[in-house]
Amino acid sequence: MKIDVKSFYQQVFGIADMELVEKLVFVTELRSLKKRDILIQEGQVLTDVPFVISGIFRGFFLDENGRDITDCFAFRYGEAAMAAFDLNASSAMLSIEALTDSEILCIPIESIRELLKENIFLLQIYNRFLANALERHWEIKNILHKQTAKERYQWFLTAYPGLIDKVTHRYIASFLEMSPVTLSRLRSLVGGGVRYMQQENVEIYQI
Repeated sequence: MKIDVKSFYQQVFGIADMELVEKLVFVTELRSLKKRDILIQEGQVLTDVPFVISGIFRGFFLDENGRDITDCFAFRYGEAAMAAFDLNASSAMLSIEALTDSEILCIPIESIRELLKENIFLLQIYNRFLANALERHWEIKNILHKQTAKERYQWFLTAYPGLIDKVTHRYIASFLEMSPVTLSRLRSLVGGGVRYMQQENVEIYQI
């Protein structure tokens, strides 16, 4: 997938200051990953902020019993492919795995820190990312802890359009805090995938 890096910063971040855009382009790196590649390992020292250009990623960790727990997914264009957009984090809280062949855009954390010191608009963008990430975190936790399995599944179909047909179901079941058997039963009962999206008039993202 070809990408105009300048357009990325203008469209995704809404940056009109071409001097700032040029500075970001100068430090930007584009990377390709294969399916099952590990982008970030839990505990790894973070040096870059990766943004999704194409593909699907999941964040996961191993619990005290060694079970693989899926914590989040990232697949939308321009979405940060990391657990939290926190430049002060010393190490990664989650491992990030590519679930498909993928492409990302990476900005060195140190470069972002330097630019934040001199550009108030970039600081506003960063604060907005933090606020949105926190809001999203609590939205997901409330849904997972307060809604029924059926409601959680229906929410997933709407919030993550198309992923039910593209992601291994045990990862989705883990994310929704239900067993794969329960997820399978809900798929039979409620339906899912493209047909469900069309019935509910939900936008289907091209991945």
